[in-house]
Amino acid sequence: MKMLKLAAAVVLLAVSPLAAVPQGDAVPQAGTAVTISPLPYGINVHLARNEVLAKVKAAGIAWIRIDIDWSIIEASKGSFQFADVDRVVKYAAANGLSVYASIGNTPGWANGKKGKNYPATSVANWKSFVSRTVNRYKSKVKYWGIWNEPNLRYFFALGKDKYVQQVLLPAMQTIRSVDPSAFIVGPELAHLTAPGTEWYFWMKYILDNVGGNFDIISHHLYEDLGVYYLYELLEEGDKLIPAVKTIVAESGQGSKPFWITETGWNTSRYSEPMQANRYLDMLHARARKNYPHKVFFYEIIDDPKPTVPPWGILRNSLEAKPAYNTYRDYIAGLLPDPGNPDEGRINKKCYAEQAVDSGALASRNTALSGMLQARDFLRGYSANASEAVDVYYEWNEEFQRLALADSRVFSLGRAILEQATAFLAEEPWSAMERPLPEPLYRDARALLAILRNDYAESPLAPVFLLADEYLSASGRASLHDLLEFYLKRDARDLPKTR
Repeated sequence: MKMLKLAAAVVLLAVSPLAAVPQGDAVPQAGTAVTISPLPYGINVHLARNEVLAKVKAAGIAWIRIDIDWSIIEASKGSFQFADVDRVVKYAAANGLSVYASIGNTPGWANGKKGKNYPATSVANWKSFVSRTVNRYKSKVKYWGIWNEPNLRYFFALGKDKYVQQVLLPAMQTIRSVDPSAFIVGPELAHLTAPGTEWYFWMKYILDNVGGNFDIISHHLYEDLGVYYLYELLEEGDKLIPAVKTIVAESGQGSKPFWITETGWNTSRYSEPMQANRYLDMLHARARKNYPHKVFFYEIIDDPKPTVPPWGILRNSLEAKPAYNTYRDYIAGLLPDPGNPDEGRINKKCYAEQAVDSGALASRNTALSGMLQARDFLRGYSANASEAVDVYYEWNEEFQRLALADSRVFSLGRAILEQATAFLAEEPWSAMERPLPEPLYRDARALLAILRNDYAESPLAPVFLLADEYLSASGRASLHDLLEFYLKRDARDLPKTR
């Protein structure tokens, strides 16, 4: 009986929101050394020394963005120097840090010594390096960016069409072939508007042509006027320039997670207390809006070169600036936002509820309100249906752990989330009577097939199998039919419990 209820919970999970963005502790994935944190706190570290990485860990910062520079690693054709990357990735795996790796820059031998900002003459050489790199780290690194700020000639000398054709798409295809579960993040553009660098032209062109290959949309945005204006640029635009959200949505990628992978304030232009205040403003604003879904500040430590502005929250001596202490204390919960109290409106174990929680009261959030209404309806439907809901909460976290480490599970889950939100938009009684929509049913079957075939060692493997068998046998049955089955079981169980 318990296993049947677990299977029912998985079916309910498959036809209800799965792929959310939880707030919780980092989770080492079973059977691998990879660590994937659901937390939104990140920082750029390049390939920092271990004592610097120790400061990241001590602050509670969950994510690090690192550089994998082809022009350095394979400076001579066929001779690879991965030692520094190996060290950082090994340290991260051993210390619970999640890694987002940005790969790029061309060695001279591969492009006729034109400079690292030109693509390889032969795309095959670029693809070979990407393949070797992803294969080397795929058990520990699941999130990949392709080139840094290609709309700046300093980083990429040619136009957006060449970037897509010779760099981005070949790398996307290679990453997918080497590790189908990897997440591709991008396009990592600098938010600039000078002729030739216009981020909005670049972003629209990239997302319109290959946006479907991204699992997560990312952007770089530095704003001198402060966090309030930064959010205006993200959400409302500026005069004749569209908002980032608008471009992403118009390209059909608006439902995907959105990350800011560079932002910050350097302490040659701003005082150290001002830098700390801006960090806190950004953290509070992100929490209120649940947007962006992750923020990677730039950067952990000042560059030792005197010509580079000091963006770090650590001095070169490793002494903390006020912003380091602010970031650490905020993560520890010591600097709550007085304007956004936690009203306890969601169950912290339900990551689907957290995904649609926009910071508004449930009464103003139709997706969350409908989800909570459906949950309460199921609890009152029958004793076994109520227990199936409890089992859903019990096992939801394990599903999310898998989704954070597998882009296929994550993407299918998000598709199910969108469809289930629409499916439950009506009154629950009405929705329960209708057969599952064909696209939702198809995605649920695809999701369960991946879970059953690729996660046979998971403690939930027997549940995956039972849930898949149920969907195979029942077809597009309504949730009412499923719950009627458990209502009859309730009646049969009554004599045994008296």
